[in-house]
Amino acid sequence: MRPRTPPNVMRLAENKPHGSREKYKAGCRCLLCRAANARYEAARASERASGNWNGLVPAETARKHILKLSRQGIGRRAIAAASDIAEKVIARIRSGAQSNVRKSTEERILAVSNQAPSDGALIQAEHTWKQIRTLLADGFTKAELARRLGYRFPSLQIGKTRIRARTAARVDRLFRMLMKE
Repeated sequence: MRPRTPPNVMRLAENKPHGSREKYKAGCRCLLCRAANARYEAARASERASGNWNGLVPAETARKHILKLSRQGIGRRAIAAASDIAEKVIARIRSGAQSNVRKSTEERILAVSNQAPSDGALIQAEHTWKQIRTLLADGFTKAELARRLGYRFPSLQIGKTRIRARTAARVDRLFRMLMKE
């Protein structure tokens, strides 16, 4: 795939009026264009002073957080969905191929916790088995629970230590529904 070349600044600015930053970037130094550039730089300085700066920062902090989430069973797809950042960007940060990120990107990645795993993520099964044991103590059979969970065979096919998040959610939904009755 051929790398994309940025559009020529001169060509972009040719239809812009004087007094625009684009015209200044293309080389015009008239009073109106210098004033437009000064306004732009003043706005940037104001944003930085108020803490709204969105410049480049090293990606190492975000990379470490992604790796930590990965060890907890949260994959790049779940991180991408929770942070609203493209999977490709998450993968590049994780692999170290991307060494810098925008401050806002880093903040969105760091805001992702292990509380929102994707459906296929592996999580601890302890809470799910506690709910199943409660239902069994209330008189439900394993075959009945399997049927209500939508299994084709009359046996619970749930791991003892780690299960998929979607399985935990299905058991939780069934538990809440049956405990209401």
